[in-house]
Amino acid sequence: MEGLTTRGRVARVVATLVVAALTLAGTFFADDTVFPFAPFRMFSTADNPDEPVLVLRTDGVDTTGRRFELNERNAGVRRAEIEAQIERFKADPALLRSVQESYTARNPGKPPLVEVDIVEVAHHLRHAQPTGEITEKVLARYHP
Repeated sequence: MEGLTTRGRVARVVATLVVAALTLAGTFFADDTVFPFAPFRMFSTADNPDEPVLVLRTDGVDTTGRRFELNERNAGVRRAEIEAQIERFKADPALLRSVQESYTARNPGKPPLVEVDIVEVAHHLRHAQPTGEITEKVLARYHP
C-alpha cells in the first residue's frame, strides 16, 4: 500500500485548515444561514419567558356562519405551508383563494366558504408558564 505524496498531504492539510478557519469564523461572526460553518442557534437559544408563544391558524367561515379550523384533513393545507408564506398572504390575501378552492374540492355537498382567515393566536406567558390569557389577531382575510 502506497502512502500519500507530499502534494496529497499538503492538499489535505490546507483543506483541513480552510474548514477549521471557516468554522471558527462562523462561530463568532455568522448565523444559521451559513450552517455548517456556524452553530445552528435555532435550537441553542431560549425565548424570553414572558413573551407570548405565537401560533398561526387558518379559519374558514361557511355560508351558515360557522367558523372552523382549516387543516390538512378538510382543506389539504398544513400549517407549515401557511407559515412559510405568511408574508405573501398578508401582502395579497387573495392568494387564500387556493385554500378555499381546496376546501370546496374536498368537501362536496358542504356549505361553501365565504371567508378564509389566517389568525395569529398568542398564548401569553409569565415566567415561562401559561397565564391562561389567549389573544387572537387576523393577519390576512379573504372574501371570495
